[in-house]
Amino acid sequence: MTRERIGILGGTFNPVHCGHIRAAEIVRDRFGLDRVLLIPSYIPPHKDVSEIAPARDRLRMLELACIGRPHLVPSDIEIKARGKSYSILTLRRIRGWYPRARLFFILGADAFAEIETWKDYEQVLKQCLFIVISRPGFSLEEAGRVWGGRLQGRMQVVGSQDRFGESLFKTGRIFLSTIDALDVSSTDIRRRLKQGQPVAGLVPPSVDEYLHQHRLYKETMAHRTPVDPQSAPSGKRSLPGEVRRSVKAGQAKKAEDVLVLDLRPLSAFTDYFVIMHGQSARQNAAISESIEAELKKAGLRPLSKEGGGNAEWILIDYGSFIVHVFTKEKRDYYGLEKLWGDARKYGY
Repeated sequence: MTRERIGILGGTFNPVHCGHIRAAEIVRDRFGLDRVLLIPSYIPPHKDVSEIAPARDRLRMLELACIGRPHLVPSDIEIKARGKSYSILTLRRIRGWYPRARLFFILGADAFAEIETWKDYEQVLKQCLFIVISRPGFSLEEAGRVWGGRLQGRMQVVGSQDRFGESLFKTGRIFLSTIDALDVSSTDIRRRLKQGQPVAGLVPPSVDEYLHQHRLYKETMAHRTPVDPQSAPSGKRSLPGEVRRSVKAGQAKKAEDVLVLDLRPLSAFTDYFVIMHGQSARQNAAISESIEAELKKAGLRPLSKEGGGNAEWILIDYGSFIVHVFTKEKRDYYGLEKLWGDARKYGY
């Protein structure tokens, strides 16, 4: 029985452009992929967030770009995770969705050349197969020098006339492929938009319309004034009242290891994470209900709530702060404290 083939094309998509879509279509056809998941990152770990559009806008533009292309599937998996977007964590979640599928991580030669800077990159190489494609200005030969050349024995060149058969798995796990890529970049599109220049032909028409309707990239994307962690007020009393009320409401239901992370110097999407865990799904449900009831007294209602089904991880989004209620196992698995290791921490 032939195993399903799932391509994974991640990135900031800031914004998505015709080059992204063309590359995804060429790779899907050449490698016989059943579908390609296009995954916008929530918080790219190596980029300045001040130039990044809100995640909801980047996801919506991807959805518009993929209309009429059923094999290209936008995914909000990293947006829903609401942390820094690390490939190893995303791959583990996708493997849970498709336990028997062959997963193919698609990336450009320039990105592959930096794989040693990724979190747990050796594990990433073991989790899936790789399709490394050419990019304007970057040679596929550079891929052979990655990790001191130790990956060359795993590499296989796949040309435009080749078709990806099962036999190739016997000889390679990293497949190099030259494509007729469009010389277009998100950086140039953002520059054009700031200068009032047209981007027609560089992005799909529906994305062009969305960009202008929402005036994206006309000015900086960082809507909050950056906070200097050295000058920011310290101490738990400096925390907003609604954050402290959520902590007390969680503690009233015996929440354990309550922690508040101050994300203001690091993030443009929220100011604080409130993290805690219970001993069971039932206790987590009680904790979340207590927090919602307490904040409702103050006139606050969540913008969204996720994870109430099995209650292993309940996320309550109040905009300026987000409450995470975990089981101990899920808290350890996602490791938000480690992902946001540079944040100021307030323990309770």
